Amino acid sequence: MTKSLVAVTIPIYKKLADEVEIVSLQQAFKVLGNYPIIFFAPRSLDTTWYEKYCSQLGSFTIERFDDHYFLDTSGYNRLMLSKHFYKTFSNFKFILIYQLDAFVFKDELQHWCTLNYDYVAAPHLRKLKGDLLTNSASTPGSLQMLSLHKKLFKVLNKIGISRQVKEIENGGLSLRKVSSFIRLLTLFKNKGKSWPMNEDTFYFYGFNFFFFLFELPSEKLALNFSFEFEPSLAYQLNNRQLPFGCHAFMKYEPRFWKTFISIPDQK
Repeated sequence: MTKSLVAVTIPIYKKLADEVEIVSLQQAFKVLGNYPIIFFAPRSLDTTWYEKYCSQLGSFTIERFDDHYFLDTSGYNRLMLSKHFYKTFSNFKFILIYQLDAFVFKDELQHWCTLNYDYVAAPHLRKLKGDLLTNSASTPGSLQMLSLHKKLFKVLNKIGISRQVKEIENGGLSLRKVSSFIRLLTLFKNKGKSWPMNEDTFYFYGFNFFFFLFELPSEKLALNFSFEFEPSLAYQLNNRQLPFGCHAFMKYEPRFWKTFISIPDQK
């Protein structure tokens, strides 16, 4: 069976979207409405509001998963680390995870699919920033993954295999090759089931660990895909060009993002 290229997948877990989520939702349909848009939601969630509101924006479908995956962040991580989730979308070559704190500026989705990377997401800026700042924002999990990889690649360098960690993470707006995620979760079956941190740190770890099987973009290239941490710095590093999209625009420097996104004032 011929697979479709890509679907835009949007997690929802509550009856109503708030003002900021509506901005994100409207932009998803405006920019990416020519692709299949698929909400994924708890089995018991009343999605009447989404169905009524989004029917004015474009076409969509809804996939249901067990309620326990949506009770908290831990449950969502378990869903994102389950082969069942990716097999649900196995009729697509790629899925774009688009959480409702993401925003896309332009339709470059097909372009990113044709590059055929296994995983594309906002990069950390540590290697790109040079001397611009003394510290780059990161999560404790990311720093732990970085430490583990440095040890691994130090050993590889000693035997003549030159490799650097590709610091690609930030799963809230991320392009995922479905078959590759199923493959990695098969290779790391037990580790995926017991992973103690956010799901994107698992893929940071796994795709770098199996670097000979999977391909990630460079941090410089990934900067054209998405910003998350330190967006004003990312904008400078990207030659003052906006990326395809961004994640967590209300969490990291909302004043910066208000230049480009009509963000409602928070009460």
